[in-house]
This record gives sequence, structure tokens and C-alpha cells, in this order.
Amino acid sequence: MPGFFCTLLVLGLLLMPDLARAAEPSQVIMLECDYLPSICNQPDQPSPGVMIEIGNEVIRRAGFTPQTRIRPWNRAMREVIASRNAIIIYFARTPEREPLFHWIAIINRTDFRFFTRDGAAPCNTLQQAAAGRIGVRSGSSVLSWLAQQGMRTQQIEQGQLADMAKMLKAGRVDSFLGSAATFKPSYQQETGAMPVEGKVVYSSENWIASGPLFPPETAAKLANALSRMKEDGFIEQVMRKYGK
Repeated sequence: MPGFFCTLLVLGLLLMPDLARAAEPSQVIMLECDYLPSICNQPDQPSPGVMIEIGNEVIRRAGFTPQTRIRPWNRAMREVIASRNAIIIYFARTPEREPLFHWIAIINRTDFRFFTRDGAAPCNTLQQAAAGRIGVRSGSSVLSWLAQQGMRTQQIEQGQLADMAKMLKAGRVDSFLGSAATFKPSYQQETGAMPVEGKVVYSSENWIASGPLFPPETAAKLANALSRMKEDGFIEQVMRKYGK
């Protein structure tokens, strides 16, 4: 009998690490982004997109398991604000968003410009664009910038990238304000042509952000992981892979 109890004791000690792991809270972090071709791709596409690759690696290096959700911006923002284990990536820091999120780390910057349909003259300034209707992606940070410039909402048309590409081609909007990295692939896919690019009108930083319920110590681990990735060249390597 003593041998039997010793065996039970040894088995118990061997199983303790597994039992402890089973009792731990979830180590999964949800990575959320809008669908942006080559930036944040759908799960069934051949590649995840540059920001999804970066975000997943940040989460892994911080010691967690990534899961991706591709959502329209407005839905993604609502989910992240209410979550204890979700972050949003490729996210611009605007006055309206500032108090709603915790801003973890900057990844890079994006240039914004006006696009016109193929065959049209370029639109290089807000003054030019203000003469007609301006298209923007639903939930985009460019809405905040346009409001700061005094643009009236009646002149702005919102929609998903594919819809905006079709509307620009059909002349239902006169220009589209966005980034080349996201709009050009959508326009080409929907119309078979390339839009006309104007000059850069402004730039903004792309952040990783969380909601107020996200643990600060986890946010610090993510920020540290991203810093290491910049230092060891991972970010630059992924950018080159996608031609960014």
C-alpha cells in the first residue's frame, strides 16, 4: 500500500503543471481589422496581409496566441472597446477615438491622397475635391480629417472600398480620399483599370490599440514585442514581402 500511495503522489506531481495550465485564463488575443486588400486580408485568401502578419507576430512574441477577425471598422471598434482580450491594428489616432482606446504602439505611417477615375485629371488638393462629391471608406479616420478641414457631411459619401471603386468609376462620386495601398487594388479589381492618384494631402500614424478593459501589463508586453520586431528587421522584411 505505501508503494501505491507513493505512485499516486508522483502522478499528482507530474500532472500539476497541466492542471495549472488548464486553470489559466485564455491566452488568446483577438486581432481585429477592416478588410483592406493586401493590408488585412480575409482568412480564405492566400496571404493574411501585411498588418495581419505583423499583428500576429507581435501577439506571439508577447507570449499569446493570435486569432484574427476581419470586420468593418465600426463593428471592430465596438468589439475592441468592450473586450478584455482584443486589439485593433492599422488604426489612426483621431480626436474622436482618443478617449475610447488605449494606444499601445505605432507601427508606421500612411499617406492619404485623392483619387479620380481612370482617364480623369488628378485631384491634388482639398480645394479641388470640395467642388464635387468625395467618397470615403465607412468608418475611416479620413472623416475626422475632413471635418477638421470644415467639409460638410452632405458632400461626403461613405461605403466599403469595393462600392467606392464602382461609384468613382461610374461618376457617382468625383474623388475618393484614401491610401494607395488600400484603394488602388480595390479599384483595379472592380474596374480592371487603375485610378488616377493625386498628391499626398496629409499623413497619419498607424497604431495598435485596445479598449479600456484590456490589461495594461499585456499592452506593455505587446509594445515591447513590436519594438523588438522593429530592431531585428522583422517589420521591414514583411513590408518588402508585400511591396510596401
